[in-house]
Amino acid sequence: MPQFDFSTALPQILWLALTFALLYLSVARVLPKIGRVVAERQERIAADLRAAEAAKQAAEAAMSERGGRLADARAQALAVTEAARARAAADLARRLAQVDAELEAREEEALAALRAQTEAALADLDRVAAELAVELVERAAGMRVAADAAAATVRKLAA
Repeated sequence: MPQFDFSTALPQILWLALTFALLYLSVARVLPKIGRVVAERQERIAADLRAAEAAKQAAEAAMSERGGRLADARAQALAVTEAARARAAADLARRLAQVDAELEAREEEALAALRAQTEAALADLDRVAAELAVELVERAAGMRVAADAAAATVRKLAA
């Protein structure tokens, strides 16, 4: 086996040292480039993470502002609704007052008309009762009674 042949050991050690030196030099040149690439990549990742955190905070701030604006809009809508409700209630109260006044006026007119009709009916009733009394006395007793006397008797009995 050639590894155990000591006559070829010196050239093998020289080739080993030369190969190791070449490998070391190539790795020594490539390794810093790889280190720079890794460092740049880590820096880029860190920058992306910082940008993502800033975007997250901006989004949270926007959501908070949106929530505040939404609450303000709800409060404003509630105020507008309450104002409209109050105007509608005031308008309804005004209309009800007008209708009540109109109904009271109609009621007074109707009561006055009813009183007039009642008085007319009562006056007519006295006249009819007097005429009836005259007729009944004439038929039953065969006597003639004066209409004025019969009317006075009816009024006296009705009181």
